[in-house]
Amino acid sequence: MRKGYYHQRIRFKKDTSYLSLITIMKSSKKRVKKRKTGKRITEAAFGIIMIGVIVFAVQSWLSSSQPSETQSANKAALIDQLSITYPNPSFTEEFIRMSEAVGLTPEIFTGSEVTLDLYRRLPSMGYRIIVFRVHQSTPAEVLLPLDHPVTGYPVYLFTGEPYNEHKYVVEQLTDLVVPAREINGSNVYFSIGPEFVQSMDGEFPNTVIVLAGCSGLYSAELADSFIVKGASVVLGWQRFVQMDYTDKAIDRLLRAILLEKITFYRSVLVMISEVGRDPTYETNLLIYPEARRNLTFDQAMELEEKIIVQDLRMH
Repeated sequence: MRKGYYHQRIRFKKDTSYLSLITIMKSSKKRVKKRKTGKRITEAAFGIIMIGVIVFAVQSWLSSSQPSETQSANKAALIDQLSITYPNPSFTEEFIRMSEAVGLTPEIFTGSEVTLDLYRRLPSMGYRIIVFRVHQSTPAEVLLPLDHPVTGYPVYLFTGEPYNEHKYVVEQLTDLVVPAREINGSNVYFSIGPEFVQSMDGEFPNTVIVLAGCSGLYSAELADSFIVKGASVVLGWQRFVQMDYTDKAIDRLLRAILLEKITFYRSVLVMISEVGRDPTYETNLLIYPEARRNLTFDQAMELEEKIIVQDLRMH
């Protein structure tokens, strides 16, 4: 009995040791496996992070090596809303020819392409000169009656978008856009004023602005807003002007500014000398601010100083 019990104890002890050894071995294998798994996860995470860092570095290098559109673009824009009722292909062709002759890429927007969205993006599109061949107006002349007054007597630029009271509701309530009607016409369009220009995206890169329609410089508010937004010079008619006349006059003005490279003031004098004044309205073409009238187009593009609105009114 004792021997049997003794052998059983021995076997039991042997079995226990064996079981313990198996348990220890299994535990050790699990720890080794966990360490290997953890190492692999760490290595994989590190690899993903490194790939992300490399991709970010490459993208940053590509971005820094390619200047933004506004900084690098040499473009010229013709905003031709008047093409809806007064198309002039010859004017457009000459604009394209002159732009390309001085290394500017011309872009033409006609009729329904002249939208609020286009106007909103203009400063950020990199144009060196923009010719607005659009209807322009002041509230006293052609704007529709509203149930509240518009502050001052600003000039408004027509879009090619027909007016709809249910569209651009927020912009209408805040006077960023207003309905406008052509003189002696029945078509009503959305139009933008100085407040809308101030809300445009980005800044103009010393852009020269030419307001070819009626009364572009009837008042200073619209021109002020362009200057504050980064434009260098604004040129426009003081009062009404006939369409046939303004196309001829602006064409000659652009030739003097771009091709002959004379100052804005001398360009106006050459235009008047060769084309004359509007036979009906005898409207003056003004340069704003007057302090910059003796700059050339190239000099205007290189301006560094900024003028504040209070200073503009002093010249």
